[in-house]
Amino acid sequence: MEILQNITTADWINIVIAMITLLTAIIALLTINEMRKQRVHSYFPDINMANFSFYVYKGDFDEENKSVYLYSYKNRKKENSKIGGFNELKIGINNIGFGVAKNVRWTWNFDFENAKEIMCNDESVKWEKNEEYIIIDSILQNIEWAFDIVEYNAGGNFNFILPYGNENRKTEIVIPDYFINLYWLYMVNQISGKEQTKSIKDFFPLLELIVKYTDIHSNQLSKTFLIEIRFDMITSPKEDTKELAKLRFEISEKQ
Repeated sequence: MEILQNITTADWINIVIAMITLLTAIIALLTINEMRKQRVHSYFPDINMANFSFYVYKGDFDEENKSVYLYSYKNRKKENSKIGGFNELKIGINNIGFGVAKNVRWTWNFDFENAKEIMCNDESVKWEKNEEYIIIDSILQNIEWAFDIVEYNAGGNFNFILPYGNENRKTEIVIPDYFINLYWLYMVNQISGKEQTKSIKDFFPLLELIVKYTDIHSNQLSKTFLIEIRFDMITSPKEDTKELAKLRFEISEKQ
C-alpha cells in the first residue's frame, strides 16, 4: 500500500500509456499474423469437379461377339452414327484455388458388395468376382461383361494442376466403365422385367474419388468426392435404337 501511495498522478498516466502501447502492439501482432495466414491460404490449391450429363449408346452389332456393349459420350451422336472402337468417358478435375496443386494422385473406391446385393435381386443377373475382375451376365439383356476393377481403381496422377485461369491443359480423368454399366443394367432390368415394378428404385452405391495433392509448401491435402449417377432417359437394348440412356453425374464433396 505504501508503494501505491508513493505513485504520483504522472506515474499513473505513464503506466496507463504503457499498457495501452502494449495492448496495441499485441493487437497489431495478432492482425499481422492473421493477415499472413490469409495470404498463405490465398495461395492454397483447391481441387474441384463439376456435374455433367452424358449419353449411353449400344455398340454396333458384331457377328463374332453377340453381347451388348455400352459406349458413353458427352455429346449426343447423330442418327446412324457408327458406335464402336475405343471408348472412355472423362471428367475434368480442376484447381479453383490460387496456388498450384502438386503431386496430384487419385484412386477410386466402390462398394461392389452393395451393388451385387441390389442387382442380384433380379435372378437374370449372374455375378462373379475375384480379386481383380468382376464378370456380369444377364440373359435378359443379352450381356456378358468383364471388368478389371484393380486397373480401374488404381487411378493415376498429374505432376501438377495450375489454377483454373492459368491452366491450358485438359486435366481429365477416366470414369470407371463398371460404374456406368452396372447402374444402367440395374435400372434397365427394372423397366424391362417380366413383372413391371410400380416404382423404379433409383438408389445405387456412390462412386468415391479420393484425390491427394500438395501445395507449394509441400503441405499434404486431400479431398474425397462422392459421385452419384441419375437418369433422365433410359431404355432397353431390345428397342430399335442405339441411344439407350441419358445419364448425369451429381458430384459432392464428402465431409
